[in-house]
Amino acid sequence: MKRPIFEFRFASQMGHLSFLLLLFLFLFIFSACSETRVKKDLTLARDFRPQEVQTLAVVNLDPQIQFSHFVEAELLKKGYKVKESSTVAQLLKSEGLVKEGSLDPSALTKIGSRLQVQGIVLCSILEFSRFRDSYRLSMRCVSPQTGNTLWFAEGAKEGRKGQKSSELLKEIVVSSLKGIPSVP
Repeated sequence: MKRPIFEFRFASQMGHLSFLLLLFLFLFIFSACSETRVKKDLTLARDFRPQEVQTLAVVNLDPQIQFSHFVEAELLKKGYKVKESSTVAQLLKSEGLVKEGSLDPSALTKIGSRLQVQGIVLCSILEFSRFRDSYRLSMRCVSPQTGNTLWFAEGAKEGRKGQKSSELLKEIVVSSLKGIPSVP
């Protein structure tokens, strides 16, 4: 009589293991098929006051992948005044201010005074994978007078099959800049 009880318990435990294995497999497949969200991070400096930094210039530091126009659009929606990208590009080119994908502090001061802006948003690609079609973007607003960071936003996401790169870049920018305060 003891033997059938043992067999029943063993069979019952195997049934639970099979159920758990199927549940795990289902969750794994479901998570792989579901849309991933943008991984994002936003940090505002303690002394950042949007009312004091209303006019901005947006600088794209990566010559191959452009996403600064999405940054400009999001900042405009939040009430910031953004200098025309062609004006910014012309100044950068004529003065040779961008070197190896970065700006030195003297270049920041020059951009700030020439364009009369209180902040410069530096846009760069931190990681890019053509194989997985994924991006990690950085957007940093700095004070042209001090070079201090006023806010920093970073976002990353892997694209869906068939998704255009421009749609993916826009999605990352919009999600990453969502927490930037609007201008009063």
